Amino acid sequence: MILRATLLVMALCLSLPAHAAGWLRAESEHYVVHAEISEAELRELMQTLEDFGRVLDIVLPGETEPGRKLELFLAPNASQVSRVTNLRLSGVGAGGAEVPVAYVAYDYGKDARRRAGDLFFYLGSYHLGYKFFRPHPLWVRIGFSDFFRTAWRDEAGDFILGQPAPAIERRRNVSVADLQHALTHPDTPDKQAEFERFYATSAALVAPLLIDPELRGVLAGYLDAYVSGANMEAAARTLGEPEALAKLIARRASARTVPMRRVGLTPAEPATITITPIQADSIALVEPRIERLLDERRDEVSARLLALTIRHPESAPVWYEYAAAEYAWVQYSDFGEKPLLRGFGFANGNLIVTANPYSDAEAWRAVNKALAIDPGHAQAQRLKAEIMLARAVRAGELAEPQEYDAARALLAPLARDPRRHPLAAALHYQSYIEQGRDPPEEAILWLGQAFITNAGVADFRYAYAVALSRAGKTEVARSLLTSMLNHPDFAEASRRALEAAP
Repeated sequence: MILRATLLVMALCLSLPAHAAGWLRAESEHYVVHAEISEAELRELMQTLEDFGRVLDIVLPGETEPGRKLELFLAPNASQVSRVTNLRLSGVGAGGAEVPVAYVAYDYGKDARRRAGDLFFYLGSYHLGYKFFRPHPLWVRIGFSDFFRTAWRDEAGDFILGQPAPAIERRRNVSVADLQHALTHPDTPDKQAEFERFYATSAALVAPLLIDPELRGVLAGYLDAYVSGANMEAAARTLGEPEALAKLIARRASARTVPMRRVGLTPAEPATITITPIQADSIALVEPRIERLLDERRDEVSARLLALTIRHPESAPVWYEYAAAEYAWVQYSDFGEKPLLRGFGFANGNLIVTANPYSDAEAWRAVNKALAIDPGHAQAQRLKAEIMLARAVRAGELAEPQEYDAARALLAPLARDPRRHPLAAALHYQSYIEQGRDPPEEAILWLGQAFITNAGVADFRYAYAVALSRAGKTEVARSLLTSMLNHPDFAEASRRALEAAP
């Protein structure tokens, strides 16, 4: 209690960023950007991002269209980005099932032609994660995104892809051990030096696989193995011997010239861009929101958000973020760790009921406060329904049917638009399962649309696979579950679901 009080005092002092008055929000067809730059600069940047999205579609045409726009929050430098995470980074992505979002450095200290590189990294990551149905291992996601991070635009307006790192960086050897580690480890290293090595290895490996004509098809063959049930070691063998890969990377690093790709765009109408000022409460939420979604500093984040409810007592977004931060404590209390699928279904194994679980009373108070201010706040509606559903599940046989009905009454209007509200669609479907009822056909349909338009989100892939299995569509269900057997979080749950499938 003393610690929480101390953190609250500190948060009251730190909760409002400097230079808050100049923040703007820009929205185009595919992206939303929040930045403290001039309107003219922001408009030019949005056009560049839309143009680069077209480049991505040319280089790697997608299989589906995302239902939600990527949100980018711009920081003036990498040091500011690093304040929200436990690693020194120039950008960090977060959100998963809740929202696709990234906090990214837009550094004026860089060459103007390359200033958007870190933003291109997250556009590449979004493209790979949301426009394709097959999951990808971490080294592919990082290497693919880094390949596009190096892009720049020449005087003719063409984009140049595959620019190698500076010579001094290329002289750092990628060893066989580095390759073996990257190809067999599914999760992000949590130490700075290990992460930097993993990143450099991934980038060095993916670049030639994407651009060298002699290697065309190699990466596709690897991904076929990766999603077919082979473990990561077996999938890695499709790339060849690690010694040969190390030599390939070394040759590229020492070459005076390397293959690059020029992508020109046909003339098109300028992007439609809407720019509006950002209110003080939304500005104050930029970093706490990212930190909450990253889920690395729960104590500090809850305290900072509580402080913001005092500074902005009439802000529904602030009250929602505080409610969501508090509810994360409830979920950890129930399961002893961050649960899969928001704690519902059988993805987490058996429910761990501790002797003194964290009360949901504060989250409940905060989410109702958000809805009292703005009854139409979609995220708050979804979170309130989630709390109601969790209460009904905990009550077990004592829960009344009306409790489930009340949760669904909040979820259904959102679930009807599963492209924009996929988490609501997943929870709406799951509410029937938790109640022991067969879901109606529309609930399965909405869940399927949530997955199709958010294909890279593991929660929706797993939820839809299990739903298909229950519905007797075992072939597709098994394929989806098998594709997750190398996932760092869902591998064990997918194995159990495959064993239980008819």
